[in-house]
Amino acid sequence: MRGSCLPALTVLALPLTLTMFARPARAQVPIPTSRTVAVPVEPIIPTKIESLLTAANIVLVTDYYYVDTRFGPNLRIDAMVVEAVDEKTRLKGLRVQVRDPESRGRQEGISYIDIEELVQLSNGLATIMKLEPRWTHDDRRATESTFTTTGGFRLAIRQSPRGPRAYLSTGLIDPVATWIEVADLATLKNAFDQALTVLSSK
Repeated sequence: MRGSCLPALTVLALPLTLTMFARPARAQVPIPTSRTVAVPVEPIIPTKIESLLTAANIVLVTDYYYVDTRFGPNLRIDAMVVEAVDEKTRLKGLRVQVRDPESRGRQEGISYIDIEELVQLSNGLATIMKLEPRWTHDDRRATESTFTTTGGFRLAIRQSPRGPRAYLSTGLIDPVATWIEVADLATLKNAFDQALTVLSSK
């Protein structure tokens, strides 16, 4: 009787033994994917005067001169002269600051204009002033006349059936905008011309 049971027990025990000593299957490890590395982005510095203002390891002296704009706190224009004392480098230009009247808590936007480009801006504004009265109430939904400087100062005149309006904005990234009456464009041009006169004497 014992002899007949032994082979049967051996047959049953063998699969159990193999199961106990079998190597566990490896868990599937996810293949590592490449991680996105943040690449530092250099700030955009398109104007010569702003490039000098952000230069490191040099002594800078910056003089600001008042320009009368009469537009209130939302627009400020300053003529400026920047000098690198040891480098004997001297640049002239304009700083335009715009504040958003709809968002007083937002920081004001700033654009810098080199003196050479300031002449083009004054001439461009004169051209826009000549074009503005020519707009007629025809089938056009709207018309825009724009002038944008290298440093991100933008002047846009929008004509529509509602009437014309002038918009000013500063900054290349996340610009800050305000608006003025079209009738004030002559005052704005006078401010640019006044800045040119101030800078020519410095």
